[in-house]
Amino acid sequence: MSKRRDVLLAMPFLAAASAEAEEAETIYIPQKQEEKERGFILDFLEEFSFAMLITAKGGVRVTNVPTLLDREADGWGKLWWHIAKGNGQNEAFDGTSECTVVFHGPHGYISPNWYAGKNSVPTWNFAVVHATGRPQRITDDEAFASNLQRLVAQNENHYGGGPSWDYSKLPDSYLKGMRGGIVPYEMKIEQVEAKFKLGQDRSGGDREGVLKGLSSGKKARSLLELTEAYYARMK
Repeated sequence: MSKRRDVLLAMPFLAAASAEAEEAETIYIPQKQEEKERGFILDFLEEFSFAMLITAKGGVRVTNVPTLLDREADGWGKLWWHIAKGNGQNEAFDGTSECTVVFHGPHGYISPNWYAGKNSVPTWNFAVVHATGRPQRITDDEAFASNLQRLVAQNENHYGGGPSWDYSKLPDSYLKGMRGGIVPYEMKIEQVEAKFKLGQDRSGGDREGVLKGLSSGKKARSLLELTEAYYARMK
């Protein structure tokens, strides 16, 4: 045990402060895998916007939701989402308790066969960003409706494939009824931890091998393939 740690343990107040600082980290990130560029990270949050809401109040709870990012000139901005009214995690979103929102990018197995160097072992590469804050419930129905429309537009324009369906043309009474079954939240991002474990610390030859291997290796099932297989089980 280091002398510094001995001193902290001998001083209860400083020891508690040190423990709190350590607990504030939600993920282990080696220095070479830590990403700090603000614009790059915010782009990642928008691209991989389907995220996991993790809370510990009253026991660990996890909900998976699509999110909406509001950028700001300073800081990390705010996240918006909604969850089902009957979801027990609503109790953890009390405006004071922390929530960590986990954004996962692509990930995959990396074979030692792909490296130029010898004496290597397999690994798994991935990219993930943790955004932590204290979610606040939105009580303004107009703001709620506006954010829902923005969320739908963002994903419909990107994934929907055309203008044939228009959210704004749905009856107001129908949309209001739908809003009655969900609860909206807004969270100012207080802390961001971005881990990009992509083999960037390896040699140039190894990195070239990783790219080649990923381009020719077996791909994980797409949502289409998973859905087709799942539907087949229902027959």
